[in-house]
Amino acid sequence: MDILELIKNRKTIRKYQDKPVAQELIDKIVEAGIWGPSVPSFLRIQPWRFVVITNKKVKKQISDIIIEKAKTIGTGVNILLSSAGRIIDSAPAAILVYNSHDLRKFENKYKEIYSKFSWIIERAELSAISAAIQNMIIAAEAFGVSSCWLDMPLYCREEINEFLKTKDELIAAMVLGYPAEEGRRSPRKPFEDTVKYIK
Repeated sequence: MDILELIKNRKTIRKYQDKPVAQELIDKIVEAGIWGPSVPSFLRIQPWRFVVITNKKVKKQISDIIIEKAKTIGTGVNILLSSAGRIIDSAPAAILVYNSHDLRKFENKYKEIYSKFSWIIERAELSAISAAIQNMIIAAEAFGVSSCWLDMPLYCREEINEFLKTKDELIAAMVLGYPAEEGRRSPRKPFEDTVKYIK
């Protein structure tokens, strides 16, 4: 299967078999994330940090944090939040993706330049981290491992950070595993409705 077919056929999976993903495969998937584009490249800043969790007890504790938070949030959000907690608990591996904000180290050294571009830097960091996540999703699929990208745990970022004793900014979570469901791929808008060429 070529890369475009792999991307088009990939499905988000929310239910997983109780079957571990080999450490070697997880390492390769995370390595794909590490090789995402850095920003700005001349400073060699790579703002992502990955916390990989395969320990069932730790995953369950994070899941419990999320599910407990769901009980304090209004209808609708609570369903999505509870679902995210269950997904993390059931998947063999969870990866919490953080922004280390390494670019802020240059704030004093390049103060005048930094002040003019700080708003772009924040967006550039998120773009780079998103690209790293996408790299991991595609690499996982190529290795026969399913995945799910989760934003709902951000509702619990302070509680999760306190539990993990980190001050980095939680950007997203993703899980890895072998599917216990078919999954589905939502249709895409027609190409001509999405793409505009200027020649």
